[in-house]
Amino acid sequence: MRIWLLILTCAALTSCTLGVQYPYSKVAEQRLLDQVLAGALVPDGEDIMYLTPAFESQLHQRIDPSWPAPRRLAELRIFLFADDELDIRYRSGVTRTAMETYAARSGNCLSLTNLFVATARSLGINAYFQQVDIRPTWGQKGSLTIRYEHVVAAGHLPNGLRYVVDFLPDAMFGEIDRVPSADRDARSMFFSNKGAEQLLKGDQMGAIHYLQQAVRLSPDSSSAWTNMGAAQRRAGNLELAEFSYLHALQRSQQNLSALNNLAALYDAQGRVHDAEEITKRVQRYRRRNPYYHFLLANRFFDAGQFLEAEVLLQAAIRLKDDDPSFYRALALTYAQLGDERQARQMRQRANRLGGSDPVALDPGLSHRFRVDRSDPNEGAIARIQNRSQ
Repeated sequence: MRIWLLILTCAALTSCTLGVQYPYSKVAEQRLLDQVLAGALVPDGEDIMYLTPAFESQLHQRIDPSWPAPRRLAELRIFLFADDELDIRYRSGVTRTAMETYAARSGNCLSLTNLFVATARSLGINAYFQQVDIRPTWGQKGSLTIRYEHVVAAGHLPNGLRYVVDFLPDAMFGEIDRVPSADRDARSMFFSNKGAEQLLKGDQMGAIHYLQQAVRLSPDSSSAWTNMGAAQRRAGNLELAEFSYLHALQRSQQNLSALNNLAALYDAQGRVHDAEEITKRVQRYRRRNPYYHFLLANRFFDAGQFLEAEVLLQAAIRLKDDDPSFYRALALTYAQLGDERQARQMRQRANRLGGSDPVALDPGLSHRFRVDRSDPNEGAIARIQNRSQ
Protein backbone atom coordinates (compact mmCIF):
# COMPACT_ATOMS: atom_id res chain seq x y z
CA MET A 1 0.00 0.00 0.00
CA ARG A 2 0.87 3.58 -0.33
CA ILE A 3 -0.03 5.41 2.84
CA TRP A 4 -1.56 8.80 2.02
CA LEU A 5 0.19 11.64 3.76
CA LEU A 6 -0.68 15.14 2.69
CA ILE A 7 2.93 16.22 2.37
CA LEU A 8 5.90 16.17 0.05
CA THR A 9 8.53 13.56 0.81
CA CYS A 10 12.25 13.22 0.33
CA ALA A 11 14.41 10.41 1.63
CA ALA A 12 16.34 11.83 4.56
CA LEU A 13 20.10 11.93 4.77
CA THR A 14 21.01 11.70 8.42
CA SER A 15 23.99 13.99 7.98
CA CYS A 16 21.84 16.82 6.63
CA THR A 17 19.32 18.78 8.67
CA LEU A 18 17.10 21.65 7.64
CA GLY A 19 17.48 23.67 10.83
CA VAL A 20 14.23 25.50 11.55
CA GLN A 21 13.96 26.96 15.03
CA TYR A 22 11.21 25.81 17.37
CA PRO A 23 10.01 29.13 18.85
CA TYR A 24 7.66 27.90 21.59
CA SER A 25 8.19 27.99 25.32
CA LYS A 26 6.95 25.02 27.36
CA VAL A 27 3.86 27.01 28.37
CA ALA A 28 3.07 28.07 24.79
CA GLU A 29 3.68 24.54 23.51
CA GLN A 30 1.27 23.04 26.05
CA ARG A 31 -1.39 25.64 25.24
CA LEU A 32 -1.20 24.82 21.52
CA LEU A 33 -1.08 21.07 22.14
CA ASP A 34 -4.25 21.37 24.19
CA GLN A 35 -5.92 23.25 21.33
CA VAL A 36 -4.83 20.75 18.68
CA LEU A 37 -6.09 17.81 20.76
CA ALA A 38 -9.23 19.52 22.11
CA GLY A 39 -12.17 17.15 22.06
CA ALA A 40 -10.07 14.17 21.05
CA LEU A 41 -11.35 10.80 22.15
CA VAL A 42 -9.10 8.25 23.83
CA PRO A 43 -7.81 6.32 20.81
CA ASP A 44 -9.40 2.91 21.21
CA GLY A 45 -11.67 3.43 18.16
CA GLU A 46 -11.53 0.90 15.38
CA ASP A 47 -9.74 -2.38 16.04
CA ILE A 48 -7.81 -2.68 12.81
CA MET A 49 -7.06 -6.39 13.33
CA TYR A 50 -10.37 -7.66 14.69
CA LEU A 51 -11.61 -10.90 13.09
CA THR A 52 -15.20 -12.04 13.51
CA PRO A 53 -15.74 -15.49 15.05
CA ALA A 54 -17.35 -16.66 11.79
CA PHE A 55 -14.32 -15.68 9.73
CA GLU A 56 -11.89 -17.19 12.24
CA SER A 57 -13.87 -20.42 12.08
CA GLN A 58 -13.62 -20.37 8.27
CA LEU A 59 -9.89 -19.67 8.53
CA HIS A 60 -9.24 -22.53 10.97
CA GLN A 61 -11.29 -24.97 8.92
CA ARG A 62 -9.17 -24.14 5.88
CA ILE A 63 -5.80 -24.10 7.71
CA ASP A 64 -5.13 -26.40 10.65
CA PRO A 65 -3.30 -24.46 13.42
CA SER A 66 -1.44 -27.67 14.29
CA TRP A 67 0.33 -27.82 10.92
CA PRO A 68 4.02 -26.81 10.88
CA ALA A 69 4.49 -23.04 10.70
CA PRO A 70 5.98 -22.96 7.16
CA ARG A 71 2.98 -24.91 5.85
CA ARG A 72 0.51 -22.67 7.68
CA LEU A 73 2.23 -19.61 6.22
CA ALA A 74 2.20 -21.00 2.68
CA GLU A 75 -1.46 -22.02 2.93
CA LEU A 76 -2.45 -18.65 4.39
CA ARG A 77 -0.95 -16.84 1.41
CA ILE A 78 -2.90 -19.12 -0.94
CA PHE A 79 -6.15 -18.84 1.04
CA LEU A 80 -6.12 -15.05 1.12
CA PHE A 81 -4.69 -14.18 -2.28
CA ALA A 82 -5.06 -17.02 -4.80
CA ASP A 83 -7.57 -16.25 -7.54
CA ASP A 84 -9.40 -19.54 -6.93
CA GLU A 85 -9.81 -18.81 -3.21
CA LEU A 86 -10.52 -15.39 -1.56
CA ASP A 87 -8.59 -13.52 -4.31
CA ILE A 88 -7.98 -10.40 -2.17
CA ARG A 89 -6.19 -7.73 -4.22
CA TYR A 90 -4.17 -4.56 -3.80
CA ARG A 91 -6.07 -1.34 -4.42
CA SER A 92 -4.45 2.02 -3.75
CA GLY A 93 -6.15 4.86 -1.94
CA VAL A 94 -8.45 2.91 0.38
CA THR A 95 -7.46 2.19 4.01
CA ARG A 96 -9.46 -0.58 5.68
CA THR A 97 -9.48 -2.72 8.80
CA ALA A 98 -8.79 -6.44 8.49
CA MET A 99 -12.48 -7.35 8.26
CA GLU A 100 -13.30 -4.48 5.91
CA THR A 101 -10.50 -5.71 3.64
CA TYR A 102 -11.91 -9.25 3.73
CA ALA A 103 -15.42 -8.01 2.93
CA ALA A 104 -14.27 -5.75 0.07
CA ARG A 105 -11.69 -8.28 -1.19
CA SER A 106 -9.28 -5.37 -1.68
CA GLY A 107 -7.33 -2.64 0.09
CA ASN A 108 -4.08 -0.71 0.11
CA CYS A 109 -0.90 -2.16 1.59
CA LEU A 110 -1.77 -1.19 5.18
CA SER A 111 -5.21 -2.77 4.74
CA LEU A 112 -3.75 -6.01 3.36
CA THR A 113 -1.09 -6.03 6.07
CA ASN A 114 -3.76 -5.58 8.77
CA LEU A 115 -5.56 -8.65 7.44
CA PHE A 116 -2.42 -10.72 6.98
CA VAL A 117 -0.98 -10.00 10.43
CA ALA A 118 -4.35 -10.65 12.10
CA THR A 119 -4.93 -13.98 10.33
CA ALA A 120 -1.33 -15.12 10.80
CA ARG A 121 -1.53 -14.48 14.54
CA SER A 122 -4.87 -16.28 14.70
CA LEU A 123 -3.10 -19.34 13.27
CA GLY A 124 -0.21 -19.03 15.72
CA ILE A 125 2.26 -17.71 13.13
CA ASN A 126 4.66 -15.03 14.36
CA ALA A 127 3.73 -11.83 12.51
CA TYR A 128 4.27 -8.10 12.93
CA PHE A 129 4.20 -4.83 11.02
CA GLN A 130 7.36 -3.46 9.43
CA GLN A 131 7.64 0.09 8.13
CA VAL A 132 9.76 0.39 4.98
CA ASP A 133 11.64 3.33 3.51
CA ILE A 134 10.46 3.79 -0.06
CA ARG A 135 12.52 5.87 -2.41
CA PRO A 136 10.96 9.35 -2.44
CA THR A 137 7.64 9.52 -4.25
CA TRP A 138 5.46 12.52 -4.94
CA GLY A 139 1.80 12.72 -5.85
CA GLN A 140 -0.77 15.44 -6.24
CA LYS A 141 -4.48 15.55 -5.37
CA GLY A 142 -5.82 18.95 -6.26
CA SER A 143 -3.92 21.48 -4.15
CA LEU A 144 -2.59 18.82 -1.77
CA THR A 145 0.83 17.28 -2.17
CA ILE A 146 0.88 13.67 -0.96
CA ARG A 147 3.71 11.67 0.54
CA TYR A 148 3.68 7.90 0.23
CA GLU A 149 4.99 5.57 2.91
CA HIS A 150 4.93 1.81 2.98
CA VAL A 151 4.38 -1.04 5.41
CA VAL A 152 4.85 -4.80 5.01
CA ALA A 153 4.10 -7.90 7.07
CA ALA A 154 7.06 -9.78 8.52
CA GLY A 155 7.66 -12.53 11.03
CA HIS A 156 9.87 -15.38 12.20
CA LEU A 157 9.73 -19.08 11.53
CA PRO A 158 10.94 -21.75 13.98
CA ASN A 159 13.89 -22.63 11.72
CA GLY A 160 15.58 -19.26 12.29
CA LEU A 161 14.31 -17.66 9.10
CA ARG A 162 12.46 -14.38 8.70
CA TYR A 163 9.77 -13.89 6.07
CA VAL A 164 8.48 -10.67 4.48
CA VAL A 165 5.19 -10.25 2.62
CA ASP A 166 4.92 -7.08 0.53
CA PHE A 167 1.75 -6.01 -1.25
CA LEU A 168 2.87 -2.88 -3.12
CA PRO A 169 3.17 -3.68 -6.85
CA ASP A 170 5.85 -1.14 -7.79
CA ALA A 171 7.78 -0.31 -4.62
CA MET A 172 11.40 0.75 -4.89
CA PHE A 173 13.06 0.21 -1.53
CA GLY A 174 16.27 -1.18 -0.18
CA GLU A 175 16.89 -3.31 2.85
CA ILE A 176 13.93 -3.48 5.20
CA ASP A 177 14.55 -2.03 8.64
CA ARG A 178 15.22 -4.85 11.09
CA VAL A 179 13.37 -3.17 13.96
CA PRO A 180 9.69 -4.23 13.95
CA SER A 181 7.00 -1.58 14.16
CA ALA A 182 4.77 -1.77 17.22
CA ASP A 183 1.05 -2.41 16.79
CA ARG A 184 0.45 1.05 18.27
CA ASP A 185 2.42 2.65 15.42
CA ALA A 186 0.47 0.65 12.84
CA ARG A 187 -2.76 1.94 14.37
CA SER A 188 -1.36 5.47 14.23
CA MET A 189 -0.59 5.03 10.52
CA PHE A 190 -4.14 3.74 10.01
CA PHE A 191 -5.70 6.81 11.62
CA SER A 192 -3.30 9.12 9.79
CA ASN A 193 -4.36 7.54 6.51
CA LYS A 194 -8.03 7.86 7.37
CA GLY A 195 -7.48 11.50 8.22
CA ALA A 196 -5.80 12.11 4.87
CA GLU A 197 -8.65 10.40 3.05
CA GLN A 198 -11.23 12.52 4.86
CA LEU A 199 -9.32 15.67 4.05
CA LEU A 200 -9.24 14.78 0.37
CA LYS A 201 -13.03 14.43 0.56
CA GLY A 202 -13.27 17.96 2.00
CA ASP A 203 -14.18 16.82 5.54
CA GLN A 204 -11.74 18.87 7.63
CA MET A 205 -13.27 18.07 11.01
CA GLY A 206 -13.42 14.35 10.26
CA ALA A 207 -9.77 14.51 9.21
CA ILE A 208 -8.76 16.30 12.41
CA HIS A 209 -10.62 13.70 14.50
CA TYR A 210 -8.65 10.84 12.91
CA LEU A 211 -5.36 12.72 13.10
CA GLN A 212 -5.90 13.49 16.79
CA GLN A 213 -6.02 9.74 17.36
CA ALA A 214 -2.90 9.26 15.21
CA VAL A 215 -0.77 11.74 17.18
CA ARG A 216 -2.08 10.49 20.53
CA LEU A 217 -0.97 6.98 19.59
CA SER A 218 2.41 8.12 18.20
CA PRO A 219 3.23 11.57 19.63
CA ASP A 220 6.68 11.52 18.01
CA SER A 221 5.42 10.74 14.50
CA SER A 222 6.67 13.58 12.34
CA SER A 223 4.47 12.43 9.47
CA ALA A 224 1.28 12.44 11.53
CA TRP A 225 2.04 15.96 12.77
CA THR A 226 2.63 17.13 9.20
CA ASN A 227 -0.76 15.73 8.21
CA MET A 228 -2.27 17.52 11.19
CA GLY A 229 -0.80 20.76 9.90
CA ALA A 230 -2.44 20.22 6.51
CA ALA A 231 -5.80 19.53 8.15
CA GLN A 232 -5.58 22.54 10.46
CA ARG A 233 -4.70 24.79 7.54
CA ARG A 234 -7.67 23.52 5.53
CA ALA A 235 -9.88 24.19 8.57
CA GLY A 236 -8.61 27.78 8.74
CA ASN A 237 -6.67 27.31 11.98
CA LEU A 238 -3.46 28.90 10.75
CA GLU A 239 -1.76 29.21 14.14
CA LEU A 240 -2.36 25.53 14.82
CA ALA A 241 -1.20 24.62 11.31
CA GLU A 242 2.10 26.45 11.83
CA PHE A 243 2.52 24.83 15.24
CA SER A 244 1.85 21.36 13.79
CA TYR A 245 4.41 21.81 11.01
CA LEU A 246 7.04 23.09 13.44
CA HIS A 247 6.17 20.27 15.85
CA ALA A 248 6.77 17.83 12.97
CA LEU A 249 10.17 19.42 12.29
CA GLN A 250 11.04 19.26 15.98
CA ARG A 251 10.64 15.48 15.69
CA SER A 252 12.47 15.14 12.38
CA GLN A 253 14.65 17.91 11.05
CA GLN A 254 14.84 15.97 7.76
CA ASN A 255 11.09 16.31 7.14
CA LEU A 256 11.24 18.17 3.84
CA SER A 257 7.49 17.73 3.54
CA ALA A 258 6.74 19.81 6.60
CA LEU A 259 9.11 22.51 5.36
CA ASN A 260 7.38 22.74 1.98
CA ASN A 261 3.98 23.05 3.59
CA LEU A 262 5.29 25.59 6.09
CA ALA A 263 6.69 27.71 3.23
CA ALA A 264 3.31 27.56 1.46
CA LEU A 265 1.57 28.65 4.68
CA TYR A 266 3.92 31.60 5.17
CA ASP A 267 3.46 32.64 1.54
CA ALA A 268 -0.34 32.56 1.93
CA GLN A 269 -0.02 34.74 5.05
CA GLY A 270 2.10 37.30 3.20
CA ARG A 271 5.23 36.37 5.14
CA VAL A 272 7.26 36.50 1.95
CA HIS A 273 10.72 36.67 3.53
CA ASP A 274 10.06 33.63 5.78
CA ALA A 275 8.67 31.66 2.84
CA GLU A 276 11.62 32.52 0.60
CA GLU A 277 14.16 31.53 3.23
CA ILE A 278 12.57 28.11 3.66
CA THR A 279 12.22 27.62 -0.11
CA LYS A 280 15.92 28.37 -0.64
CA ARG A 281 16.82 25.91 2.11
CA VAL A 282 14.68 23.21 0.48
CA GLN A 283 16.26 23.84 -2.92
CA ARG A 284 19.76 23.57 -1.47
CA TYR A 285 18.79 20.35 0.27
CA ARG A 286 17.39 18.87 -2.93
CA ARG A 287 20.57 19.60 -4.86
CA ARG A 288 22.55 17.70 -2.23
CA ASN A 289 20.06 14.85 -1.94
CA PRO A 290 20.83 11.89 -4.23
CA TYR A 291 17.32 10.51 -3.83
CA TYR A 292 15.84 13.65 -5.36
CA HIS A 293 17.97 13.05 -8.47
CA PHE A 294 16.90 9.39 -8.32
CA LEU A 295 13.24 10.39 -8.27
CA LEU A 296 13.62 12.71 -11.26
CA ALA A 297 15.53 9.99 -13.12
CA ASN A 298 12.64 7.60 -12.59
CA ARG A 299 10.24 10.16 -14.04
CA PHE A 300 12.40 10.62 -17.14
CA PHE A 301 12.78 6.85 -17.47
CA ASP A 302 9.00 6.37 -17.34
CA ALA A 303 8.66 9.06 -20.03
CA GLY A 304 11.15 7.23 -22.26
CA GLN A 305 13.79 9.96 -21.90
CA PHE A 306 16.67 7.62 -21.12
CA LEU A 307 19.59 10.00 -21.74
CA GLU A 308 18.18 12.46 -19.21
CA ALA A 309 17.63 9.58 -16.76
CA GLU A 310 21.27 8.51 -17.19
CA VAL A 311 22.57 12.00 -16.36
CA LEU A 312 20.45 12.21 -13.19
CA LEU A 313 21.42 8.73 -12.02
CA GLN A 314 25.09 9.55 -12.48
CA ALA A 315 24.51 12.68 -10.36
CA ALA A 316 22.87 10.55 -7.67
CA ILE A 317 25.84 8.19 -7.64
CA ARG A 318 28.31 11.08 -7.34
CA LEU A 319 26.46 12.16 -4.20
CA LYS A 320 26.03 8.65 -2.77
CA ASP A 321 27.97 5.82 -4.37
CA ASP A 322 26.95 2.96 -2.07
CA ASP A 323 23.24 2.52 -2.83
CA PRO A 324 22.68 -0.52 -5.07
CA SER A 325 19.30 0.85 -6.20
CA PHE A 326 21.06 3.57 -8.19
CA TYR A 327 23.18 1.04 -10.06
CA ARG A 328 20.18 -1.23 -10.75
CA ALA A 329 18.30 1.73 -12.18
CA LEU A 330 21.31 2.75 -14.26
CA ALA A 331 21.60 -0.82 -15.55
CA LEU A 332 18.00 -0.68 -16.74
CA THR A 333 18.65 2.69 -18.35
CA TYR A 334 21.72 1.45 -20.22
CA ALA A 335 19.73 -1.58 -21.38
CA GLN A 336 17.11 0.76 -22.85
CA LEU A 337 19.90 2.70 -24.55
CA GLY A 338 21.25 -0.51 -26.07
CA ASP A 339 24.51 -0.50 -24.09
CA GLU A 340 24.52 -4.02 -22.67
CA ARG A 341 28.18 -3.84 -21.58
CA GLN A 342 27.49 -0.84 -19.30
CA ALA A 343 24.26 -2.43 -18.11
CA ARG A 344 26.14 -5.57 -17.07
CA GLN A 345 28.77 -3.52 -15.23
CA MET A 346 26.08 -1.63 -13.30
CA ARG A 347 24.38 -4.89 -12.28
CA GLN A 348 27.71 -6.23 -11.08
CA ARG A 349 28.32 -3.09 -8.99
CA ALA A 350 24.86 -3.40 -7.43
CA ASN A 351 25.56 -7.01 -6.51
CA ARG A 352 28.97 -6.13 -5.01
CA LEU A 353 27.24 -3.59 -2.78
CA GLY A 354 24.98 -6.31 -1.43
CA GLY A 355 21.98 -5.35 -3.51
CA SER A 356 19.87 -7.90 -5.30
CA ASP A 357 17.15 -7.43 -7.82
CA PRO A 358 13.79 -6.65 -6.19
CA VAL A 359 11.71 -9.72 -5.45
CA ALA A 360 9.22 -10.21 -8.27
CA LEU A 361 5.49 -10.36 -7.70
CA ASP A 362 4.21 -13.89 -7.32
CA PRO A 363 2.05 -14.11 -10.47
CA GLY A 364 -0.61 -16.21 -8.77
CA LEU A 365 -0.79 -14.35 -5.47
CA SER A 366 -0.24 -10.66 -6.39
CA HIS A 367 2.38 -10.00 -3.71
CA ARG A 368 6.09 -10.38 -3.08
CA PHE A 369 7.36 -12.96 -0.63
CA ARG A 370 10.90 -13.51 0.56
CA VAL A 371 12.69 -15.38 3.30
CA ASP A 372 16.08 -14.57 4.81
CA ARG A 373 18.13 -15.37 7.89
CA SER A 374 16.69 -13.63 10.94
CA ASP A 375 18.41 -11.65 13.66
CA PRO A 376 17.95 -13.66 16.89
CA ASN A 377 17.13 -10.44 18.79
CA GLU A 378 14.47 -9.31 16.35
CA GLY A 379 11.68 -11.61 17.50
CA ALA A 380 12.23 -10.62 21.12
CA ILE A 381 12.00 -6.94 20.17
CA ALA A 382 8.70 -7.56 18.38
CA ARG A 383 7.25 -9.46 21.35
CA ILE A 384 8.28 -6.75 23.82
CA GLN A 385 6.91 -3.91 21.63
CA ASN A 386 3.56 -5.52 20.96
CA ARG A 387 3.06 -6.78 24.51
CA SER A 388 3.46 -3.19 25.73
CA GLN A 389 0.74 -1.78 23.46
